[in-house]
Amino acid sequence: MITEPSSRRIIARQIEWMKTSKSRAIGMLKFDQPPQNFGAIFKLPLFGFFPLVHTIGMKFPIDILFCDSQKKVLHRYEKVKPGRFIFPMLHAVGGCSYLLEFSNCDISNIRKGVQLEWPEENPKEKTEEKSGESA
Repeated sequence: MITEPSSRRIIARQIEWMKTSKSRAIGMLKFDQPPQNFGAIFKLPLFGFFPLVHTIGMKFPIDILFCDSQKKVLHRYEKVKPGRFIFPMLHAVGGCSYLLEFSNCDISNIRKGVQLEWPEENPKEKTEEKSGESA
């Protein structure tokens, strides 16, 4: 679950960590229909250097948030249509630690600087997935 603690508001009830290179490349492209109340969490590599996101091949619009390492919102993009590129120029050389993609969630009241919360990825799962990925 992704929440905004200051208002006690739930933003996404269902979440999925995009942990592997493959899952990060596919992201929400794997869905034919927009999932309900869903958030995908991407931990950006290289300290968020060049945080470019695309919606090429998407079948529905999504909402996007970029957050820093403290889970504070840096940039918000709503209803990004398929076939678009999103690039937060102010953080081109780093600072965006997380990318959040949303489907059927309301991020309209989320502003820059708002603190969000979500569960950390499970280190055990991450280890198991990496070991399975290299096999």
